[in-house]
Formats: sequence, C-alpha cells, structure tokens
Amino acid sequence: MERRPGDRESRPRLEDDPYAVAERRSRALEEPLDVRLERRAPFAVLEVRNPLHRTDYRVMLPLFPDRSVALCTCTDFARRDLGTCKHVEAAVHWRSSHPESRPVDPPRPSPDAGLVWAEVDLRARDPGDGPTAQRIRAPGRALIDAG
Repeated sequence: MERRPGDRESRPRLEDDPYAVAERRSRALEEPLDVRLERRAPFAVLEVRNPLHRTDYRVMLPLFPDRSVALCTCTDFARRDLGTCKHVEAAVHWRSSHPESRPVDPPRPSPDAGLVWAEVDLRARDPGDGPTAQRIRAPGRALIDAG
C-alpha cells in the first residue's frame, strides 16, 4: 500500500524489536521500581517510581492486558518509539499480580472526550519550549491529566 502525504505512520508493534523489548522487561524486574495505582477507572493510571534515580512517571493502561496502546511520560517511551518502556513493563507486571486493581465496569466514553482530544491536538501543535523529550510528551500528558 502506498503512503500518501498526510498519512499517519502506524505505531510499531512490540514484536518489531524483540531484543529492545526484552531488555525493558528485564530492567523492569531487576530495578527497584515502586508501582502505585493512582486511578482505576475508567482505565488504570499508575505511578512508577525509581527511588535510586528519584524519578517518577505516569503510565496509562487503557486496554490492559493489551500493551499496544499503553502510554508513559518517560523519555525512553517518547524517543525510542517501541511502544513500551521499563515503566510500562513494571506497570503491566504489577497489574497482572494485583487483580483487585482492574476496573469493575468496562470503560465508557467520557461526555467531555471531545474537549480532551482538543487539548491533545492543541499541545501537539504548540508544545512550547524546552527539551525535545518534554515537547514530545506534552500531548500524551494531556490524556493522562484529563483521564
């Protein structure tokens, strides 16, 4: 199929680089990452902290256990375009072992979903100043903030 100008590239599948994905899964298990559930509904938002590096990131898992639409606010997720990072892998591992963290009801579209996507589009068009990684993360952060 031929790409036309304006077509969006599809997100790479996790299988596209199995070594990079395996490395992130390994790091998620080896590093002392603390996972805390921030919100259950309408989808899981987790905080993943690394006490050694004193960092914390938000991970969104809207279709758990499917990782293909997971989001993380870390630089690795934004730059590498693997569709995963050690924080996503740690969050998925945590959710797998904590069935009580699953939403009770299936997620429903929010009545203000149009406003959320308008904010995402706005942040994507005008991400502001700062390092490239922060500008790339701005649209995804709008989804996490609004969720």
